[in-house]
Amino acid sequence: MGGGDHVEFRGNVFLGPVTGLGVVPGAVAGAAPPPPPSGAVSNLLRAPAVFTGRDTEAGRLLDALDPATEHTAVGVGVGVVAVAGLGGVGKTALALHVAHTARQRGWFPGGALFVDLRGYDDVPATSEHAVLSLLRALGGDEPGGEDLYGRYRIELARRAPVLIVLDNVSDPAQITPLLPGEGAGHRVLITSRDVQDSLPVRQFTIGALATEDACLLVDRCLREHDPDDLRATEDPDAVRELASLCGHLPLALLIAAALLRRRGPRPVSTLTAELRTAADRVRALRFKGVDQYRRELALRPVFDVMYGRLEPEVARVLRALGQAPTPEVWMGSAVVLADLSLDELRPLLDDLVAASLLTADPGGELWRMHDLVQVYVRGVADADPRTAQEAETARGRLLDICETGLRAANNCLWPGAHPDTPDSFTGDYQRALNWLDAERQTLLGLARRMDTTEPTTPHTDPHTTAAQPPPPPRTAQAMALGLNLDAYLHLRRAHHDWLEVATAAHRTAQRLGDTAATAAACGSLGMCLNALGRGEEAVPLLYRATELCAETRNQRAEAAAWTNLGTVLRGLGRPAEAVRAHRGSLRLYEALGDRRSKGLALGNYGATLYALGRYDDSLAATRKALRIHLELGDKSGEAAARSFLGHLWTTAGRTAEAADEYLRSARLYTALDNPHETATACLHMARALHTLGHPAQAEEILRIAAACFEYAGSQEEAAKARRLAEGQ
Repeated sequence: MGGGDHVEFRGNVFLGPVTGLGVVPGAVAGAAPPPPPSGAVSNLLRAPAVFTGRDTEAGRLLDALDPATEHTAVGVGVGVVAVAGLGGVGKTALALHVAHTARQRGWFPGGALFVDLRGYDDVPATSEHAVLSLLRALGGDEPGGEDLYGRYRIELARRAPVLIVLDNVSDPAQITPLLPGEGAGHRVLITSRDVQDSLPVRQFTIGALATEDACLLVDRCLREHDPDDLRATEDPDAVRELASLCGHLPLALLIAAALLRRRGPRPVSTLTAELRTAADRVRALRFKGVDQYRRELALRPVFDVMYGRLEPEVARVLRALGQAPTPEVWMGSAVVLADLSLDELRPLLDDLVAASLLTADPGGELWRMHDLVQVYVRGVADADPRTAQEAETARGRLLDICETGLRAANNCLWPGAHPDTPDSFTGDYQRALNWLDAERQTLLGLARRMDTTEPTTPHTDPHTTAAQPPPPPRTAQAMALGLNLDAYLHLRRAHHDWLEVATAAHRTAQRLGDTAATAAACGSLGMCLNALGRGEEAVPLLYRATELCAETRNQRAEAAAWTNLGTVLRGLGRPAEAVRAHRGSLRLYEALGDRRSKGLALGNYGATLYALGRYDDSLAATRKALRIHLELGDKSGEAAARSFLGHLWTTAGRTAEAADEYLRSARLYTALDNPHETATACLHMARALHTLGHPAQAEEILRIAAACFEYAGSQEEAAKARRLAEGQ
């Protein structure tokens, strides 16, 4: 950056002189800063022209730099503050915004100094270059051959408080000689892509912008160039998508804004479409030019430097974690992807956090990679045959482990779901559910990988004479994982995720010509549509599921399909058809000797008989179902049976017994961490209590129901329960 108002080095050559004495206009629009204190020096770069968001971060930095705050980290009365973050996250802009704000407040009467140490350039500046420039900026005599650092500290010691901004530091050795010695009130503000954990500093780390701030930054960049450019305000959805594609990273957003300015009147949506479909989004985010601080408007060179500084094993772990289907990775998945033990992996993850390439959850079990870093490391892995194979192997390991874990968790939550899968959760229901909750996004991401095109070769289905393509192993495996997610997604009422996965599974199974998988996908998609209130659409899918299961001679799957069909038909007010479906299901379960599934089918059959007005038959079927669930220790089945039994007692006018069954059901559902069904049972119990003349207890139970509905994400039902509690 030669010929400017700041200190810069390039190729180990000082490109002075330092000329900018006095304060640059501040960052607050429309507010003229007060004149600098007499005798002050300043070579700060101009404050960022478009500074958006970061109010919290700026406030915390200003608190740390406040001369009224005592610091003992380094020297006497000297505070050293460091800001770390991913390259392009806006550390320099934040530091300069804070420095100008501090000067506007009248702090640092001795002045403010800025040095760009170019720590991530091919030839970084050294502390010797920096101290020479700082001495010149402080207005001393031309330095001779004496101890320059001593001269520098003496000069600071006799001055009023000075703020020193050391930008782009890559090595503590660049800055340790530059930290002041004596002198009251001096402050040092360091920016670096690396955490300064070897030095006694007050460390801050910044991340990407919030969504609204990212959108505002794009809008302000456009309107700064042309006040009449309203493209961002006219198409806010496109701007939000653009911000997301840029990972809310300031450098990426500035590049996007520059690209939009170059395109003239073309809408924002044209750029989002290009970035959405770009083969390499990181490479696509570049613009021929420089920013306000003469830094290249390109992301890839920034990431190249950060990646190139890693030790080989740390780089391998980063590439492995980049193969996760989502930017967030729990420790269990990280161990699988990296193929290391926990003790081996933890220090390498710490190195990646220190290099700002990962962020760690406070609990130390969840790690997040920035979206664009993940795009970058996947590209790096794919660029070389050796690392591409390494990445594919890591993805395969994760899919294998997650599919096995999902089957084991399903077995624990719904015993008998996968009888051939070992119980790795040792029967611990809550542990299995916690694993599913933690890995939910990873499981969904793996399931989404089914929806790809892979080459196939013909094979013969044992149940038909037609040649069919074999399911490609990973596509078929991802599809199986997705189909096994349906019960969990229904439990968590994640119906839109379920719809996405079931639709993809149905499409993929048909593409692969897999009859058994098509039957399972028809059943899953049908039950999802029913849960979304689209029962009429579900019926043909469920009938098709029964036909395909019969074709493949899978009696267990056929019985489940008939049970599901009967449940949907009952909900649609077609109980006569539903009874026939449930009878078909019960016959199959009886032939299979599957008592657990028979108990569930009996419960549904009892509810259908009630819809036909056959109260006594319904009661008998429900009681029989309850006995089976109690014998087998099936808490989920017991909870459902007790809830319907409460309904039957209510109909018979046995309200106290009904309230008792609803209470038992609610307790069971609470233990099963099923808040929606807990809330439903509480709602029925409150009505029974009100009938029994206990309005205060009923109101309390209704408020519990409202809280459970809210926890389950059912806001409308929660509002209804609150209105009932308030007597509306």
